[in-house]
Amino acid sequence: MQPPTLIIHIKIWFSAVLFLVTFNLAVHKESNSDLIERQLADKLTNPVANLISIHLHRILNYGIDPFNGSKYTINFQLGILFKLTGNLNLITCYVSPVVNQRDLAGKNTHQFGLSDATVTAFFAPKSKGLIYGFGPAFLMSTATDIFFGSESLE
Repeated sequence: MQPPTLIIHIKIWFSAVLFLVTFNLAVHKESNSDLIERQLADKLTNPVANLISIHLHRILNYGIDPFNGSKYTINFQLGILFKLTGNLNLITCYVSPVVNQRDLAGKNTHQFGLSDATVTAFFAPKSKGLIYGFGPAFLMSTATDIFFGSESLE
């Protein structure tokens, strides 16, 4: 017969091994989910990731002379990436500004509406490092007020 201390040591050793195997599996499972979360976070912060991105860019200007006016602009920005070939992407970006301004055209004046939209399309080769592209940029006459663009829809 074996002494009881040897049986206790075997039970403790077996419990420790079982704990380490279980802990290792749990850590491995967490690292896979962390990897997926990190990949998604990288895609969300990359402007040319294979996602459709929508951004709101706010701009506030105040104290504009001669009437101490203010101008608040919200740019709605939509970015879409199209894979053309295995090595070439088309990156499109649509920017449509909405403007609210006071006291710029004169004292106690107010204008609100759309400004001219910008549409860009860049052909970008795939690369691991620096991303570069070439292509046209178009200014679309969508201004609803003469103060907001080069031409107006009126």
